Amino acid sequence: MLYKNNKKAFTLIEVVVAVAMAAGLLILVMKMFGYIRGDVAKGTVDLQNMQDARLVINSLRRDFTCAVPIYDSSESLTIRDEVRANPILKTSTFTKNQKSRPIIVSNTEINFGILDKSGNLNEVHYYFNPTTKTLNRKSSEGEKAFKGIENIYFELYYHPLKDKIQIPMLLVTILIKTKESNVTRELPITTTMCSSVISKDIENLDWNWASK
Repeated sequence: MLYKNNKKAFTLIEVVVAVAMAAGLLILVMKMFGYIRGDVAKGTVDLQNMQDARLVINSLRRDFTCAVPIYDSSESLTIRDEVRANPILKTSTFTKNQKSRPIIVSNTEINFGILDKSGNLNEVHYYFNPTTKTLNRKSSEGEKAFKGIENIYFELYYHPLKDKIQIPMLLVTILIKTKESNVTRELPITTTMCSSVISKDIENLDWNWASK
């Protein structure tokens, strides 16, 4: 008596084709995960640059809120009054000629004084280093470098108040590097800040003869 064999089996060709398809699918999945990891890495770099810019802004704002001109008691009262009447100077290049001097603002540097809790005047100097791409803060406490900055620009403008009083404002533009779709570009981050000490001093009409 004859029996039919209805059992089906894969041929060698079918097995080879199935293995090849599985390997191709595995390679495709691995490539997709590679792209995703790359995008995540780029996103991390961008977020890190944003974090670096935020640290720069926080440091500048904390210092500049308390910024004052630098007064030297060895110089005459006339010189110190002149500095007080013109507390901020915008210049194309950074210079420090006289001992008593206003807050100096140049394109990539600012220099000013800060009074500590004991009433001592400490000089603070921010300057951009294009070689290391860092914004450096130098004071009597030492020097600190903020990284992740492509460039930085300081500008000075005046905000008008009543009675023809103008409050000096510092405009800060920070350039950081960002990547989108494998394209690298510079992203500007802009903020403004002012010295509360200078603002109150300018609004004090008792000494501000220019505003009378």
